[in-house]
Amino acid sequence: MKNLKTMNEQYEHSCMNAEKVARKSQIRRVFRSLTAGLFLTYLLAACLLFSSCVHCKDAGWREYKVFCGMSFKDGEVTEADWRRFCDEHVTTVFPDGYTSFEANGYWKGSAATTERENSRVLIIVAPADAKDKVLSIAKQYREQFQQEAVLVVTSKGEATFVDEGK
Repeated sequence: MKNLKTMNEQYEHSCMNAEKVARKSQIRRVFRSLTAGLFLTYLLAACLLFSSCVHCKDAGWREYKVFCGMSFKDGEVTEADWRRFCDEHVTTVFPDGYTSFEANGYWKGSAATTERENSRVLIIVAPADAKDKVLSIAKQYREQFQQEAVLVVTSKGEATFVDEGK
């Protein structure tokens, strides 16, 4: 009887050990699954982050805005001056087109107060590698019309022509 009791205790003890081992094994599987899941999540996030950066670098189009003040030391840039500048410096570089419109600019240059100035804004939608051309136009305007500064804003973008073919 004592043998039976000992065997029964050993059996229960081995069952408890088997349950502990099974529980530990299950915990390990869950931990591995969670670890693998977190790793894959981080990997996916990294891929998305880097792929979007690569996409941004390869994006084909930029929108360039050039803000040109119309006042200078000796007076104002006339409409004829503006048209001549666009014909000679903008149209020759971007013959496919651009947009120009009047604006009221406010800025604080070397003066201590914010000043209002009649302005023109050029919007040029062009390939991403056209930035140097746009900066060259801004520099030419600054020098030709004695501007303290010319602002150039570059934005990433998409461009689609909606014409008869589409």
